[in-house]
Amino acid sequence: MGSKIRFFSREEKHSKETGPKQAVKAWVDVCGIIGGKHLLIQGWAFHPGYEDVHFNVAYAAGDEAVGGGKTGKLPVDLLRTTRQDVNRHFSHEDGGCWGFSLLVDWPYEQSPEENALQLTAEIERTQLLLALKPFVELAGADIFGHSASWRSDERAQLIAQLYRSMGNGVYEIPGLKRLEEGQLRGLLNWHWEEALSIPGSGVFLSGWLLDGQQELASMVLRTADSGYSKNLLEHSVRYRRTDVLEAFPGKASSDYQAGLYAWIPMPHLAERAGLELVMLTREGALGILPVPQNNVRDDITLASQKMLVNFHISDRQYREIMRDHVGAALSTLWKYRRALLSEPEGEVLQFGPAVENPKRSVIVPLYGRYDFLLHQVAQFIGDKDFAETELIYVLDDPRLYDEFIPFCRDTSKLFPISFKIVYGGYNLGYAGANNLGARNASSKKLVLLNSDIIPSEPGWLSRIEEKMAGLENVGVAAPKLVFDDGTVQHLGMAFERNPQFGNLWLNEHPGKGTPEWLLEVPAVSEHPAVTGACMFIDKALYDSVGGLDETYVFGDFEDSDLCLKLRRAGYRHYVLGDEKLYHLERQSQNLFVNQDWKFKITLYNAWQHTQRWGRLIEQLVA
Repeated sequence: MGSKIRFFSREEKHSKETGPKQAVKAWVDVCGIIGGKHLLIQGWAFHPGYEDVHFNVAYAAGDEAVGGGKTGKLPVDLLRTTRQDVNRHFSHEDGGCWGFSLLVDWPYEQSPEENALQLTAEIERTQLLLALKPFVELAGADIFGHSASWRSDERAQLIAQLYRSMGNGVYEIPGLKRLEEGQLRGLLNWHWEEALSIPGSGVFLSGWLLDGQQELASMVLRTADSGYSKNLLEHSVRYRRTDVLEAFPGKASSDYQAGLYAWIPMPHLAERAGLELVMLTREGALGILPVPQNNVRDDITLASQKMLVNFHISDRQYREIMRDHVGAALSTLWKYRRALLSEPEGEVLQFGPAVENPKRSVIVPLYGRYDFLLHQVAQFIGDKDFAETELIYVLDDPRLYDEFIPFCRDTSKLFPISFKIVYGGYNLGYAGANNLGARNASSKKLVLLNSDIIPSEPGWLSRIEEKMAGLENVGVAAPKLVFDDGTVQHLGMAFERNPQFGNLWLNEHPGKGTPEWLLEVPAVSEHPAVTGACMFIDKALYDSVGGLDETYVFGDFEDSDLCLKLRRAGYRHYVLGDEKLYHLERQSQNLFVNQDWKFKITLYNAWQHTQRWGRLIEQLVA
């Protein structure tokens, strides 16, 4: 069983020593090549007093075919293992990790020859030169052929060793044992609830995985063209699923986190391309299963909800989860949505005579409900300013189109006021609707107005514009907004960190909810940002920064984002405290039955806003 070992020493005296070092025994069992690029050398080295052995693999000097006439060490990945057969042979009862498995990256196209390499085992200051066998191509069973006496964790370490060196090439090793789905489910269980594919970007996978005995070494997604994802066991979010543990009693500990979701970047993913889930067990067996996909283009809003449903806002790793998974997936999804939608030209319907050379364009998006148009028009009709105002309503809800247009005709008959309707053909979102309205505006001044804003008295448009003319370097100006109960809604925005949610910067409204009569409000005050519920801005300035950013989801943070873009360019923002309008906040939105989901959307937008503007905000609040 033993093999002759040639001794040589760094110091002459060691080569002449007798005693324990002469009793060291070693043997090389396997010299193999995996995939032409990796060498696997396995064997054992035994001496009870010298379990700590260092191994080196080097070129043999002067070999033109392999090393180009050079000598040098190759990087070695070492795994020490148990070898009960060695213990039995030497009647050793105290255990010990005498086995070794060396994985060596082979950087040459030529096949290695055993005479071209040197394998040395270093014990303290003595080096042992081990005889190598001819290198042969290894298939799956050969790789694990000498691991019968290894512990299960050591076999898993061999898989990890192969993965470190070969990456996804480990799944392509020929001859690996294949397990059918039924055989896999004898070891573990799983269910995927969603696989939301975004072509050219990746997949959002969610469901559960029950592997209480840790049978899996790795798990990846694979496309039809052999594109692999990262190892999902290491790159996913895990959370508790009591329903899974109750359905499979005794299969895992009570604190086991069976829930799993992950954003999986796969830049080469083609639309409707086949996807497979590849599971590699600790024993070196493969399970390959098809993954049914959901096409997100059918309903972007529903896909957004599915990405957020299992996200726990109280998670300590909130910002990391947002960055790597939830936020990354939502950001990609909404960029994909924008790419899907052609630039809307807008269907334009004019009601009443068009205003020629208007002084301003007032843009009002409508979503969920349209009856606010009637209430606003009833207030605007008595205001002389609207004789010089282009009033634009942007319908942003295709579900309302058929009943909305007749409603507008009836309203136009009741109130002799000019207004026009712009319809993009699909839901654009708050930012997209305002941007569409701005593209269809014919004046040089814009007023972005929510549909639930009601003026307190006529003449507010011209008065605010006159006051703006006397201010310095104006970016955006806004009036004071008050709830219908007389409490303050808006006197300018401020930014505050929220330690509960990963120290995100959130938009705050100082004084909100305070009775108006309790506050001394200056006629003019400067703020880092103002609300988009009612903002005055020059159209050229609005266009110069691209308008409102359409990557925010469902109407949050676009207004402060616009203000910060302008602030970065040197403009200033003002609140005119002596001009008051009423704001029936959020009554203009009738979308979010699930308020938990709405709150998660808000936090996603806050995360995106913080990622983009965190440094500037820190400067502004310093």
